[in-house]
Amino acid sequence: MIYTHIFLVILVTVVLIIFAEYQKLRKISWILFIGCITYIVLIIEPEKVQPIENEEIAIVDSDSITSMISQTAESYTITNDILKESKNTNTLIIDESDVTDEMQNLKILTLSIANDIVEKTPIGISRLFLNDIGILYCYTAVDNTEKNNMIIHNWRHNEQDYFKSIIRVGDSPNWRCWSRITIRPEMIGNWQVIVTDTVGTQLDSIEFSIIPTSE
Repeated sequence: MIYTHIFLVILVTVVLIIFAEYQKLRKISWILFIGCITYIVLIIEPEKVQPIENEEIAIVDSDSITSMISQTAESYTITNDILKESKNTNTLIIDESDVTDEMQNLKILTLSIANDIVEKTPIGISRLFLNDIGILYCYTAVDNTEKNNMIIHNWRHNEQDYFKSIIRVGDSPNWRCWSRITIRPEMIGNWQVIVTDTVGTQLDSIEFSIIPTSE
């Protein structure tokens, strides 16, 4: 592209010089010639690379990365969960490789929705929340007689599946675990968390609502 431009400049300059010579304007011819050469030298001079000064590098810790990836939800248990996060900020992928298809001897002791978990205890338990709450937790206490059992938290919004979390449950008469979602202002409506085992047997459920702050 630049060479085409230079060719056109030279062509126009030559035509003007020929016209100036024909009119016996030799001084004009030299001015046109010198101006053309100067312009070509300036236009083809390579740009100098400027050094980068005070370059800022953003450092993000692993917790921040997890927060950015899973804006919608995360699951937490006393032991490691088997939840895997996808690169899509609105979707979480569940690793079902360890999920059993056998009946499990599980009993839900406590099921509640809270706005925080402090020392494995739900704080701010309610069935009605404002849409500026930020984060909500589904807290569950489970009586489990087997090792490495699992429960599933199925969060539903306005009768539509929203988020599913598979949570490991240890051998304990009172195993405490929870999952959570991030609440955005537009997520008002009726909510439900259905707790099942891995074969689909419903163990318990809880309903709650999110309303606008203006109400």
